Amino acid sequence: MNVVSHGQHSNNGRKNENIPMTEKDMIAQMDGLHPGFLLKRFDTEADFATFRETILENASNCGFGGIEDEIDEESFTNTEDDNRWPPSSNLTQVTDDMVATGRGVYDAGTDGIFLSMKHPVQWKPNEPTVHHVFTAHEAGYYFLFYQVCLLNDAENGKYLFKEVQSTFKLDFEYKNYDAMGKISYLTAGEMPLPHLYLYFSISYTLMLFLWIRFTKRDGNSARKPTVYAIHHLMSSVVLLKALSMFFESVRYHFIRIKGHAELWSLIYYLINFIKGTFLFTVILLLGSGWSFFKPFLSTKERRVIYLVFLLQVIDNVAMLVLSHETMGEKYYSNWSAILHLVDIVSCCAILIPIVWQVNTLERSVEDVANENENEEHQPNLQNDEMTMDDETKRLQTKLSLFRSFYIAVVAYIYFTRIVVYLFASTLSYNQTWLKYFVSEVGTLLFYMVIGIKFKPAVESEYMQVGSDEGSEENKAAKHKDNSIELGVMVHTKE
Repeated sequence: MNVVSHGQHSNNGRKNENIPMTEKDMIAQMDGLHPGFLLKRFDTEADFATFRETILENASNCGFGGIEDEIDEESFTNTEDDNRWPPSSNLTQVTDDMVATGRGVYDAGTDGIFLSMKHPVQWKPNEPTVHHVFTAHEAGYYFLFYQVCLLNDAENGKYLFKEVQSTFKLDFEYKNYDAMGKISYLTAGEMPLPHLYLYFSISYTLMLFLWIRFTKRDGNSARKPTVYAIHHLMSSVVLLKALSMFFESVRYHFIRIKGHAELWSLIYYLINFIKGTFLFTVILLLGSGWSFFKPFLSTKERRVIYLVFLLQVIDNVAMLVLSHETMGEKYYSNWSAILHLVDIVSCCAILIPIVWQVNTLERSVEDVANENENEEHQPNLQNDEMTMDDETKRLQTKLSLFRSFYIAVVAYIYFTRIVVYLFASTLSYNQTWLKYFVSEVGTLLFYMVIGIKFKPAVESEYMQVGSDEGSEENKAAKHKDNSIELGVMVHTKE
């Protein structure tokens, strides 16, 4: 770990932050304060979140746990034995790499590795540098955080209503060893991800093959399933999902062997953006009944699609920014909040057309039921009653379809946004890959369920239910025939 600082540490609102502070100014500024880094191990991510919230609830709480008291002036000036602190003579059965080394460093074992930034020498360019090799019994879930703590003997009133700011650049380099003994720049919980995403990419490719084969199958012209435009869009979503999984696998592969993958990350984020936009758009179109029941979209439905597209742009920009920021930074917190907000709004927006369609179908079923009651009191209308009964059954079938579609979408959103998050908070350091696995399994099942429910079917099975904002010609036809508006997408045979 290498902290590249610029000598900037202020608590009095200095306007020109580009002017480095002198050593005398820094000593005066940090009087009563103790800034530093702590690399601390936790059992789960939830434990760290609890620890973090405890500190944020009360700014006077210091997360160093008293380790900072072990640092004295000698630890910044003693350069013997590779600046090891504490001296290795106090430890038994250790090697040079088993104790963290560096100026102002205190290795507290299970309590963490502390790097003090109290002395002005620590804020010189390219200073300080910390080196440590973890042993097998030290494996765990590590978080690095920076905090400026108030010393016990400091006057609290001195820093009342004052903001303490620090500016530095931190170069953090770490590497692991995989099961084959090769160097890996992925964390222990991320090592299975290259193969995991590759397997899911193959799964979606197989799903795409089966879907295309089903849509292209031959059969009797009278009973041949009809393929609508929405089915081709569904094919595109599966193709983009397979590609995104493949490039995600490639991205993690290069991160594993090189530590970075800028080009592959750019390709992945681009395809993932297109995939996300297509997925939400297809869900909106399915929910509105477009292509199946009607060849047009109402003004309200078009506005929802435009809104979701805009939200997807913001969502992917937030993802891109977060990939280049670090947890704890100001930009990370802001963009993380934006990402969660946009994601929630997008999920709510795609449910709106489904609710509209369900309401339309429910009103249609009620209208047909009322007409059936009226026809019962009129003689010699047996054929019309049979027709009304058939219409009622078909409408109820479609109503059941869209209700189940609504439940499937809600279940998918709830599972991937809430259940997976709660599940991930309980995982240990080497099991974090399971949250990606569970999330992708849920997504794969969602794709399969939607594909089965909206697969190409015999043309006569699809009916078009009129919307409140349909064309005037369709409304006039509905009034003339005293029946439910049927699909204009049905082909006529000559």
